Amino acid sequence: SLINRGSITFWFSNDVIDQWNSKKRSGKRGRPTFYSNEAILCALMIKYVYRLTYRATQSYLESLIQLMGLTIPCPDYSLICRRASKVQIPLPRLQSSEPLHVVFDSTGLKVYGEGEWKVRKHGYSKRRTWRKVHISMCAQTQQILVVAMTSNDVSDESVMPDLLDQITEPIATVGGYGAYDVAECYGAIFDAGGSPRIPPRRNARKNTKGDIPIEPRNQAIARIKELGGGEEGRNAWKKEIGYHKRSLVETAMYRIKTIFGDKLTSRKSENQSTEVFIKCAALNKMTALGIPESYQLAS
Repeated sequence: SLINRGSITFWFSNDVIDQWNSKKRSGKRGRPTFYSNEAILCALMIKYVYRLTYRATQSYLESLIQLMGLTIPCPDYSLICRRASKVQIPLPRLQSSEPLHVVFDSTGLKVYGEGEWKVRKHGYSKRRTWRKVHISMCAQTQQILVVAMTSNDVSDESVMPDLLDQITEPIATVGGYGAYDVAECYGAIFDAGGSPRIPPRRNARKNTKGDIPIEPRNQAIARIKELGGGEEGRNAWKKEIGYHKRSLVETAMYRIKTIFGDKLTSRKSENQSTEVFIKCAALNKMTALGIPESYQLAS
């Protein structure tokens, strides 16, 4: 699968070629859209997977079309850039036959600023700017379910309820690190029909107001004390509930930065959001390559 994800036919497939020209008509005045959403999405996928500029992406596509002997036209680099903010990006993912075990985390991607060497030698300047990427992931398929991009001052716990609300499949458990230990997150997990796997804060006390969504937190606090309390009790509790599944989303964050880099190349906010979504969609396609297909055998 590591070899196949570099194959150009994986990203520039016959399905995309067949849908290259747009057949939709908006009914509005003006020139209709010539290239389909799939064509622009394909161009952007190639751009970010192979880390190309917009101009290089156009040249790359022109060469492919010529070498493959196709009669389809190639979109101009300026058109690809212009359509990037409005392109529709579905997250391709495998379907799980069981209720999902969802894990949450976030990471920062640099928009502009100095590199690590300059910061280490001379310190950082005020121009360092970041965007925060919030991800929910399925622990069974190891694929990203929902993603959101915010400014770096938005807290993780404030984003979780909205992301959780976008998941339509049945949910078994929801895991995350200690920052998600707030009433809003427990309420969102309760509404989604899931069971929280969130460690209470070290100085946590039981909630005595009788709120049903908070009851799993009270049970976690009590269980940690039963297991010895302190770090020993917390570690034993984490092992008992399978908290280690959260490391899968941390691995996904690492893969995004390793494969696509830790910087956003887009300057406009809407294009930055598109860039994040496309990288996550590409990562899901890569992950699907390495997961064997399973079939239920007749008994």
